[in-house]
Amino acid sequence: MTAFKSLDIRGLSFFNAFNMTNDAVNEVKTDGILEIILDKKKNFTDAFRDWASSRGYKVSGVDEHDGLVRMFITKVTKLKKKKR
Repeated sequence: MTAFKSLDIRGLSFFNAFNMTNDAVNEVKTDGILEIILDKKKNFTDAFRDWASSRGYKVSGVDEHDGLVRMFITKVTKLKKKKR
């Protein structure tokens, strides 16, 4: 497992990009960061932001420039609910 991983998914279909991202996030340690590089033209940013949120991860930053989008997803520790 690694603390930081970068994944370039530009030019891929959404299905392939999603599968590669899902596999890559599993290789990142808890509290580690996955950087995904997306095409600005295809703009899957909202879909990946929603996916990260649904998995309990945090989008810690989005940087857009030169026709690409860099999204940083932090694989945060999931808090366990306390029993009362």
